[in-house]
Parts: sequence; C-alpha cells; structure tokens
Amino acid sequence: MRRQLLWITLAITIVHSDFARAQSSPSTSIPKSSHIDLKGLVKRANEGSPVAQSQLGLAYQFGQGVDKDAYEAIRWYRMAANSGDPLAQNNLGYLYETGPEGVKDLVEASRWYARAAVSGNPTAQYNLGLRYFRGGGVKKSPEDAAYWFRRAADADCPAGLVALGYLYATGEGVPQDLAQARKLTLKAAKNHSPEAQASLGIFYARGLGGSADAVEAVRWFRKAAGAGNATGEYGLGFMYEKGRGVKQDTQEALRLYRLAGEHGSMYAQAALGQIYELGQGVAADYHEAATWYRRAINQGDTCSATRLGAMLFHGEGIDRDLPQAVKLWTWAAERGDAYAQFDLAEMYLTGAGVRRDLAKAYSLFALAGKTMDVSQQLSEVSSKMNLHEIAEIQ
Repeated sequence: MRRQLLWITLAITIVHSDFARAQSSPSTSIPKSSHIDLKGLVKRANEGSPVAQSQLGLAYQFGQGVDKDAYEAIRWYRMAANSGDPLAQNNLGYLYETGPEGVKDLVEASRWYARAAVSGNPTAQYNLGLRYFRGGGVKKSPEDAAYWFRRAADADCPAGLVALGYLYATGEGVPQDLAQARKLTLKAAKNHSPEAQASLGIFYARGLGGSADAVEAVRWFRKAAGAGNATGEYGLGFMYEKGRGVKQDTQEALRLYRLAGEHGSMYAQAALGQIYELGQGVAADYHEAATWYRRAINQGDTCSATRLGAMLFHGEGIDRDLPQAVKLWTWAAERGDAYAQFDLAEMYLTGAGVRRDLAKAYSLFALAGKTMDVSQQLSEVSSKMNLHEIAEIQ
C-alpha cells in the first residue's frame, strides 16, 4: 500500500466558515438581570407596543427574567412583526432558522428575512443573502446573495461587508475582484469585526488584492484572535509556525492551533492531527492525532480522512481497522480526494480488507489520474483484465 504524499505545507485560505446568522437588538433592550417588570411589559405589549412585544420576544428567546420558551418568543415577535417592525421580523426569521425541531422552518425564516430586508434592515439583508448563498428556504443563487450582501454593505453592516468581500474574492455571483474584496474587508475590519480582521490577515499574508505584508497580517490575525475568532487564531498560529512577520515559535503555534481547533477551525484541527501524527515539535501521539483528525473529518476535511485511513490501515500507534480505513477512504474518494482514490484502488487491486475487484480498482486509479501519474498502476490493472472488462469501464 503506497503512503499518500504528506500535506505538510498547510495554507491559509479565504474561508466563509465564520459566516453566521445575525440577530437584531432593540435600541432599548431589556435588562439582563432576572428582575424585569414583566407585568408592565406584558401590559404595554398587549396595548400594541411593538417595542414591548419585541422585548418580550427577546426575554422568552434567551430566558431573561422568564423561562426560555421559543414558542412564546415567536408569539410576541410575530405580533411586532405583523405591525411592520423590521427588527422583530428579522428576529422572527432568526428563530425559524436556528430554533429547535418543531420550530425550525427555513421557508418561513426566509419569508420574514425578506420582509425585514425590503424594509431596509441591514441585518436582515445580510441574513437573506446568506439564505441565497447557502440555499434552503429559497433557491440557491450567488447573484441574489450578492445583491442582498451589497445592500447590507452599503449600510456599513460589518457582516455584509465581509460576505460581499468573500464573493469578490472567489468570484461567486460577481466578477472576481481581489482589490475590491480587500477594500471591503478592510472597511469591516476597521469597524471592529473579528471575522473581517481574520480575513484581512489572509489578504495581507497571501498578497491578495495588493502587496503581501507579513507584519500587517500578524497584526490583523492578532486582533481577531484576541476576540476569540478561530480563523484569526489559526492564521496567527500559522505565522508563528512559519516565522512570518514574527519570530518562529513552534510552541506558540501549537497553543494557537489548539485554541482555534477548540473554537471549531477545521484547518487547525487538521494541522493538529498532522502535528501529533508526525511529531512536529511535540512527541508523536497517535491517539491525539486521531482525535483531531476525526474532528476535522466531522467538518468535511477529506485530507484528514485520508490520513486517518492510512493510520488505521497500517495500525500506526492505534489498532488496525481495515473496514474503518475503507469507510474513510471511500468517503474521501467520493469527494474527490486523489490520494484516497489511489489508496482505495490499491485495496481493491490487492484484495486487502475488501473483496478483490479489478474494475473498481481501474475506475479509482483513473479518477486519481486526473491529478497524479497513475500510468503504471493502470497498466498493471489492465494487464489482469480482458478487453471486454476494460471496455465496460470506459
């Protein structure tokens, strides 16, 4: 079984994993303590005050002064929303999008976001853009996402600026324009958005939309990391690991990767798996490596699945488990990972851990061949097959 090439050189890339739905806050919010004038608030709400109705919605949504109750929150938000209150309309959409089973309804969420967005609520414009960007409740449309992100960005909504910057960076829904992406991201970063600060660090680190500047990259990553942003923590860890813009410090990089991994960064989780598997600056710890690889796999990282599959196949530091290796490689191969396709092909060629299947081996080698040289392997497999079998595959 050939070992996959090590993907040691991790990269910081433009990501949108930090995109999150946003909720509107009233200009006059309820106190955070449990001592609120619930009777007076209910009285004003029943008299038709949209502000009081929204405040009651928030109270029941977060359990401030009352028991948390999503259904009661919806009831009060809906009263204010039906009166045309954009804040309540957005928050009602937010509850329908993020609420528990029985409440969650993406179509209803999109409908309320749209009402608030049309009324000019920047937060709802951003949320509606996200719905078009991701799909669900509305038909996925990068162009419509760009329209609503732009509306939010024009109102200086930091989340809208970051999201529109991402679209310009990737060319989704708009013509790719890295300079414009950097400009929008800088504006949001100066508005104290940790997501924007982390993204701006990436722009400076990679020289996207302008000149590269490692020191500036570190400065913005540090700001984002200070706010607990996972991408900022990972980016700053990367700079310490490589000694870019700061003095190289493997232990500081490891500390930051751990923080980022705990805060949900798939890239940091994958990096930690590799660090512990290969003993990079730490003693090799295969069980720790497997733990971090699994966390990254749960977020969709195929490289981690391929690496963990190799560990399970060879029994390196952990119990050998061929069925689990096959499962991981199959999952990664179906998502286009060439190394998983190659290793899985060799399993089917040799019959190691699976029933020998030359047709599957040939097909998988052919897929891997789109990104690596597999001419020797294809020749070997085809030499064991008749012309009819090869013709059926092709």
